[in-house]
Amino acid sequence: MSLFHPAQTEKINEQLQGLNKELLSAAVRDDAGLYWPGPYYESTGQLSFKTTADIFNGSSGIALYFLALFEYSGRKEDLQIAEDIVSRTLKSEELLKPRSFGFYTGLTGVIYTCIRLYELNRKKEYLDTALDLSLSNQKNIIEHTAKADLLSGYSGSLFVFTLLYHHLRSAAILAMIQQIVDRLVQEARISETGLKWDYNRSKSAFDSLAGFSHGASGIAYSLMQVGNYFKNEGLIYLAEQALQYEMQYFHQESDNWLDLRLGSYRLGLPDAYKWDLNLFLPEMKEVNSWAHGAAGIGLSRLYAWKISKNPVYFAQCKAALNRCLSDLKKMDRTDFSLCSGYSGMIPFLLKFQELSKKELSNEIWSVIEQASLQYETTGSYNTYISASPLDFGLLSGKAGIGYMLLQLLNPEMDNAVYPALPVAHDAVPATIGPDKRAIQQGIFSVHYPKTIQLLNLYEPGFTETLHADDLREFEGKINQKINLLSASKGWELMEVFKFEKTRTSCWKIHKGYLCYAKKNEFIRNQNKQLLFSTDEVLLDLKLGLSDHVRFYPIASRLRKIMELKQSDYAALFLSEESGLHTIYIGQLPTLILSHLHKALSSGRKLMDSILDDLLQQDQWTMEHEALKQRLLLQIRSLIRNGILSVKA
Repeated sequence: MSLFHPAQTEKINEQLQGLNKELLSAAVRDDAGLYWPGPYYESTGQLSFKTTADIFNGSSGIALYFLALFEYSGRKEDLQIAEDIVSRTLKSEELLKPRSFGFYTGLTGVIYTCIRLYELNRKKEYLDTALDLSLSNQKNIIEHTAKADLLSGYSGSLFVFTLLYHHLRSAAILAMIQQIVDRLVQEARISETGLKWDYNRSKSAFDSLAGFSHGASGIAYSLMQVGNYFKNEGLIYLAEQALQYEMQYFHQESDNWLDLRLGSYRLGLPDAYKWDLNLFLPEMKEVNSWAHGAAGIGLSRLYAWKISKNPVYFAQCKAALNRCLSDLKKMDRTDFSLCSGYSGMIPFLLKFQELSKKELSNEIWSVIEQASLQYETTGSYNTYISASPLDFGLLSGKAGIGYMLLQLLNPEMDNAVYPALPVAHDAVPATIGPDKRAIQQGIFSVHYPKTIQLLNLYEPGFTETLHADDLREFEGKINQKINLLSASKGWELMEVFKFEKTRTSCWKIHKGYLCYAKKNEFIRNQNKQLLFSTDEVLLDLKLGLSDHVRFYPIASRLRKIMELKQSDYAALFLSEESGLHTIYIGQLPTLILSHLHKALSSGRKLMDSILDDLLQQDQWTMEHEALKQRLLLQIRSLIRNGILSVKA
């Protein structure tokens, strides 16, 4: 059944024919096949052209457009064009020495395109090529891909390899799937709610990103698709945890999820090191596209609702729809590209209409009509980029507009920007990855190892019978259990539990590499100035623990239980670029920090308080002035190592 009335359908066909004609007229053919040179900015204002193999704006994406055209029209010449494009792509230097391996931005996208070719022309040579490319680049794809995201990371590869496994039943591909699943489990990090990925230096972001292309939704979508294919509840669990994490960055007033990317302008703000979300918020709530924001995030929520029927996900879908409809009423941007523009809303609108039976044809048509008008007047679907008229890419340029037009004419078409796995051949698919309970137990044991050890010592096998859906529920149940124990066992366990819970709370609020790189940069710059300060100047400054430091005093009984050294008086939990580190400190730094972790203090007042305490306790035999100098040296050392900072 057509989405539009005949006159609208005719206009769509006319626009599609014009795009197709332009695509073909811009094509270059050589002995190896067909290609399109794409615009490439070497630097600001410096434009050149190059040919790439990827889906985003390269040959594989344009091949997918012609495959979709063949699927709709049935014309063999469209299929032949796709084969000619792939033929040249497979002979390119980029495939011989690949440097990028993601789904939409690298080698995995070429593999996906080969699979799609096989699905439409049934030539097994394309599956064989996909297998060869996968196996010959296995190490790079699985181990050396820095990001976890769908667009350019290994979760996108997980989806593509599962599709390849569906067709080939290859044990080698199944092993690759298992390796990627293992990495996803190992690299999951806790947050205040849910789990997140990409906390490392691969992303310039406030925290692990939200969104379909680079963020939590895309990772969750791949996990849900693969988990549903293999009937693996563990992967579905990880996906739902990713969606929970993402909801921390849902901005209710704007019905949108925040775009957490941080560019040089935001990072250059004077107070950026404080890492206050409100400082960056104004622009973060504005972006709504397939890549970032409600339109893409809605796709993951639609699939989650489809397979779980959880009404929470449908409520989130409605929020995404509200934002999209609000933006389409204004339609005040001049970007209609698939990745970042209004055309990228079409997959969500179509799928929402299909699953909810809500009529959205008028809203979809408004996108097509406005895109056509802009194209007629400017020759471009994205006037923000000067080279857009020369961009024929799928996600970045004109092939993507044609691809969306074909989706409207053929709603049953497999869509590369909302890809779906087929139903598994077997009633009981192959087993991959740990189950849900094993994943949960792994997370609990990483953060509460000593607590779990003691619980199982007092009541053998206790934690094996303890069921908790996430870390928060686990903590609540452990707290309840400890309160039921006898006094002799309970106080010991509670001491350990409080220590590990404090450390875990630091993990929960860890915002990733960039946050602490920025904080440490500020601390280093500040320390350069302090190194030359006299003692008198230093004593007049207001001091406090640095933002990334948590102080935890260690009582003698906890020291014994944790089997620490007698000289370990306190623990410092340090949030750093690579994660969280625990260091133990001696008596003198503990004396200093025990005052400052409660409240800020001037150096002079701090010094007086510590000296009064020490003299009253009669613990120190050295003379007053020598003790003062030792304290000053220790304070300077704590400042130099970033533990203490000067506060305004």
